[in-house]
Amino acid sequence: MKRVLLLGATGMLGSAVYGVLQNKYKLTLAVRNPNKIDLLERVYGGTAAHRIVAYDAAAMYQDFVSKRGFPGTALTRFVSEVGEVNHVINAIGVTIPFALREPVLTFFVNGALPHLLAEMFGEKLIHITTDCVYSGAEGYSYNETSAKSPVDLYGLSKSLGEPTKCLTIRTSIIGRELEGFTGLLEWFLQQAGKTITGFSGHYWNGVTTQQFGEICHQLMSSPESFPRRGLFHVFSTVVSKYEMLRVFQQKYGLDCTIVPEHEKKLNRSLTTVKELNGLLKVPSFNEMLAALRP
Repeated sequence: MKRVLLLGATGMLGSAVYGVLQNKYKLTLAVRNPNKIDLLERVYGGTAAHRIVAYDAAAMYQDFVSKRGFPGTALTRFVSEVGEVNHVINAIGVTIPFALREPVLTFFVNGALPHLLAEMFGEKLIHITTDCVYSGAEGYSYNETSAKSPVDLYGLSKSLGEPTKCLTIRTSIIGRELEGFTGLLEWFLQQAGKTITGFSGHYWNGVTTQQFGEICHQLMSSPESFPRRGLFHVFSTVVSKYEMLRVFQQKYGLDCTIVPEHEKKLNRSLTTVKELNGLLKVPSFNEMLAALRP
């Protein structure tokens, strides 16, 4: 059975990826706070069958800014503890709601750490980046050659962290969370009995976190069939944020009123000039939502 290092295993992305991979691979779950493994166990189970390793992003950052050389003491110690693996999935990231709390650490985790990991693991690494490297104001879909145009610190930090020595997937994700509940889907599920706005002019074509886990499985189970390095867009069918909320409502049966808002325009949808997305055969948005856990 292949060994896989999953970085950020208790986050929104990492937890869903764990749910997909837990019975298919021997996992090493890298977490900032080992106590949060209990949350992962409660939702998905099976954590006792896998290794748990703590990582310290702040210590890695201190090595980095203190110019202690590559890869630095903290990262070297972490990689040594992990041991030999066949694949690495980097689901670590400082997300939009937290990006401004410690901006310098945000730039390190989102911008510099992916490059350090790519130097350490090379083509073993699958790294995720975001459609937020684009402003969405141009009014058209973006491909891999489109100029970046981030509008906030989060987008800028992620735009810096797109190494090409590994497989870097640019996409956007939605999904359930173990805690915190800051993403769009968890926000929606807290709106029972309320009237909310759905933006009919905001366009999106990312993937669910669960589908990203399925994509990782495809890439790792048949690595000879897919690219191993470079930057690639991965996406599904285009929907508006209003349409997304309506599909959420149908799936979860939430009693709320969704009012369309037509004036505001934003289009961060992705397209591609490369082959990976076609090879992956990503399901439609509705199909991905139907498969998402309750």
